[in-house]
Amino acid sequence: MADSTTDQQQDEPNGLTLFDIAWDDVLFAKVLPLLSLRDLFNLRCCSRLSKHFVDNGFRRMRVLNLSGNNNRYIERGFQVVSRNSRNIRTVNLAKCSWLHDGLLSSFLQCNTKITRINLSECANITSASLQPIIIECKELTVLKLAHCNWLTIGAMEALTLHHSKIQELDISHCNSLNERCISVFLLNCRRLHTLSLAYLPSVTDNLLYSIAKNSKEIRHLNVIGCQMVTDRGIGALSLYCKKLESLMVRDCPFITERSLSLLRGKVFIDRPRNYQQQLHVAPNMGFPRLFLQV
Repeated sequence: MADSTTDQQQDEPNGLTLFDIAWDDVLFAKVLPLLSLRDLFNLRCCSRLSKHFVDNGFRRMRVLNLSGNNNRYIERGFQVVSRNSRNIRTVNLAKCSWLHDGLLSSFLQCNTKITRINLSECANITSASLQPIIIECKELTVLKLAHCNWLTIGAMEALTLHHSKIQELDISHCNSLNERCISVFLLNCRRLHTLSLAYLPSVTDNLLYSIAKNSKEIRHLNVIGCQMVTDRGIGALSLYCKKLESLMVRDCPFITERSLSLLRGKVFIDRPRNYQQQLHVAPNMGFPRLFLQV
């Protein structure tokens, strides 16, 4: 009889649930970061308490990555995250075809502490949606807007006016921009260390002179497909950008081994050495400083 009673006591549940574990110290700190966004929304549907728990988790979320996620329910999910999040620092919304100005503006107005944002290839938003970024996100250091043809000269000028802490900028394929607005931006953002200008028709040697003069911290530069860049611009970089670590120059027909040889061994270059070109370069040939004054 005593043995039967003991067995019954062992079989009875103790009444503890997942949510009896310390939220701040354990669940939010250790468990939530392991769950995907799908997992969080599945948990959110289980009960009122689980909904309250997940919504509180969104308020503590620091990173949101929805890159390439075009699930038919993702727009609704993004609205829920926007309504509850307040502390997101890094956001990646690249290639999100469902994103539009209203959604993005609401999200940005609630998350003004963002430091890194990627909106590359978001075709259904306009430059108007950048206003909260420009006005409110004062700690922004990384901005990626590749393939954003909606990025206007006016938006770039407004960004220049309000931000000087940007360290990484990607405006590849943004064909609406001109050389002047990019040069003014470089003059204002002296901390820039990574810059991508791939396939911008407005990029010339003058802009590379501006980079050499104003962006002494530059470490990674991408000018792939910039047809107007020549050896003179690369020569200026070799003289003044002493911290340069990588240089992307594919599809630049007027850049030859004459200038690239000055950087070989010190800088990673995405184009292999052209020995035929090098044969036509005198061993001691350099670039006269007269032509490289910036």
